[in-house]
Amino acid sequence: MTKATVLIVDDESEIVSFIQDALEDEGYAILTASNGKEAIAEAGKKPDLVLLDVMMEGMDGFEVCEKIRSVIRGPIIFLSACQDEMDRVKGLVVGGDDYIVKPFSLSELKARVHAHLRREHRKMNDRDRSALQLDGMKR
Repeated sequence: MTKATVLIVDDESEIVSFIQDALEDEGYAILTASNGKEAIAEAGKKPDLVLLDVMMEGMDGFEVCEKIRSVIRGPIIFLSACQDEMDRVKGLVVGGDDYIVKPFSLSELKARVHAHLRREHRKMNDRDRSALQLDGMKR
């Protein structure tokens, strides 16, 4: 299995660099964006997973998630300093698949990224297998 492409969206360049270095060490290809407009443009490249900050100037992560969900089929994981339960719930309601509160453990972030991508890989394999069966006949 080839390593996935991850889009990191955060307006704090230090956080982007920190996550980028860690995920590149794991073999992932990385795209980055520092605001909502850039995130929407990068989403057009169809990353396999998105790490999305909530609090950004202009367009917050919730709005970005709603806008890119139609083109991003893979997981969207919110990364946010917002610890309020309503923020976490809103993130899931608008289309996010997970919500990690800052500060976070890098090993936990990597494990969650890997787990979400592993689940997506299984789904794709299931779709491929079912596409090979038509009218009960295997091709």
